[in-house]
Amino acid sequence: MNHLDEKLKIKTLGGFMVSYKDKAIGTSKSKGNAKKMWMLFEYLLLNHGRTVNQEELIDILWPDAEVTNPLNSLKVLVFKLRKEIDTLGFLPGKEVILNAHGSYSFNDNIPYEVDIVEFEKLVKASDEDGLSQEEKLDILLQAIDCFKGNVLSLSQGNSWAVALQTQYGNMYRDTVEKAQNILTDQEDFAKIVEICSEALLRQPYEESYYYFLITAYAAMENYDSAANMYNKVKDMMQEEYGATPGVEFESAYKEIMKGRPNRNVTPDELTSDLEEKIDYVSSFFVEYGEFKQIYRLTARRLGRYYQDARISIYTLGIRKGASLTKKEKDDHMKILENALSFTLRQGDVFTRPGPTQYVVLFTDVTEENAVMIAKRIENYFERHKQNDAFGVIHTMDTLESAHVKRMEAMENSKKKK
Repeated sequence: MNHLDEKLKIKTLGGFMVSYKDKAIGTSKSKGNAKKMWMLFEYLLLNHGRTVNQEELIDILWPDAEVTNPLNSLKVLVFKLRKEIDTLGFLPGKEVILNAHGSYSFNDNIPYEVDIVEFEKLVKASDEDGLSQEEKLDILLQAIDCFKGNVLSLSQGNSWAVALQTQYGNMYRDTVEKAQNILTDQEDFAKIVEICSEALLRQPYEESYYYFLITAYAAMENYDSAANMYNKVKDMMQEEYGATPGVEFESAYKEIMKGRPNRNVTPDELTSDLEEKIDYVSSFFVEYGEFKQIYRLTARRLGRYYQDARISIYTLGIRKGASLTKKEKDDHMKILENALSFTLRQGDVFTRPGPTQYVVLFTDVTEENAVMIAKRIENYFERHKQNDAFGVIHTMDTLESAHVKRMEAMENSKKKK
């Protein structure tokens, strides 16, 4: 394949790295003090589409320092940078960093991609009209994952970099907040903890992240973690600004923590608090993380408490070539969920592990009975579906065999060692 068909990949968020296929150069790869060389690359890259004269580059690279021969120093930096690019086997460095009439530029016509551009595209895509909340959340989470740290970390403190750092930092903060709002509506508080904990590594002084974490912990009734997070933000505010959190933050925290138990409870009180408040007639839907814990506990109890256990997977089948909207798919996933809720036993546990799948954990159910249950679910779905392009695909495995397979894999791994 011609090397022009491959892209030069440039990472600017949380460090600087340039890679092509399996080779990479950048701040984490080079030896010695090459900071100014990579600052030069950053500046030319982020000013792509225009040529930058020598005087401007000298002012950027040596704003306060006295340099005996700044023009020669700049030429040496360009020479070293081009040599580094040569090692990638992409294009000669002189074809990436161009020189014309005493000015330099990044060649915008080569095939390349930059993480900061991809981040910005995702953020803009999340604001497009017509997206479902699930689609919007998926794009927002991709953008959050893309943001590995501040842009222009090499040029931290330089006046030209401050505006861009602020712009993209605010964009990242807003993206986290939008994702948090959707996750709150979905009551996925564990995911909020995950993304906000990661966000604090990027922006440790952003007060809103602490608030989101406190709210999520309290919603999960993990009041100790909520209190610890509150104390952490208090210490941070005192240390950095010599102040305490604002009145609104304090009031919100106190309101959130009202649900925290303020005394030890009796066994009767604890049982009353733990038990379901509604007389459910359907099976038990849980989040995937909870399902994994129940699965593992059931696997441990096989033979002692349960004679047999198995999992059944119900996948929403779609006829090949059918043209369907996102709403139609969502509506039929809801029909499948209803089929499970009202067909399974009250003690059966199920979850949604994928976009178009539900999985059920059965205990003390024979294979024959599991097949009969699947038939009832399929019949319910067929009666209620609104489009013949949809169907239900059922697959099954015994929990015991899955457990044994894992044990066998571990044993085989030990033997190979």
